Amino acid sequence: MQVYYRFNNISLLREPLMLITGFFLLFVACIVYMRTDMSISKSSPSYLAKLQWDEVQATVQKIQGIFEQCLAVHDKLEASLRDLSRTGDIQSCKAARKAADTQFKELSKDLKPLLATLQSSPQSYQILPKVEDLIVKEREMQEKLMTRHSTVVDSFEKKLRGQDVENRIALQQQKIAALRQEVESLLEYISEI
Repeated sequence: MQVYYRFNNISLLREPLMLITGFFLLFVACIVYMRTDMSISKSSPSYLAKLQWDEVQATVQKIQGIFEQCLAVHDKLEASLRDLSRTGDIQSCKAARKAADTQFKELSKDLKPLLATLQSSPQSYQILPKVEDLIVKEREMQEKLMTRHSTVVDSFEKKLRGQDVENRIALQQQKIAALRQEVESLLEYISEI
């Protein structure tokens, strides 16, 4: 038994033409979708909130940079104390302190407008208390470091023994180390937000 089929030539092309047309329409739909502007209106509250949050993040990054510079100045002061104990050069240690004072004043000036920007932004409600806490801790650490620096320089000027100098600054050293740890953990917390 044999069965014969007769197909119209157009019927043979129907399935491939349907596939080609389907893929063509899919690609045209993709092109139209990609070229269509689906962004949120620039006057919508969510878009404005996103812009404000981006501004807060940029401000926080600048604040982090300032505090990293402060920590670098702290390290320079520490290095000047190590050099003082090694070389006994009091004048270079005093010059390092004077330079550090100048840098701290400049960094404080740079910090004020950034802090004002954060305080005026409604999007900074969760990060502002941490930044303010960071400022307080860093200033306290700065004061303790300057006090310790003065104590060490005065002790070298009075030619006290090394053990006496260590006894005088031991408590200050512990407080400075604890404050530095707090400042670094706050900086890390702020960078994660």
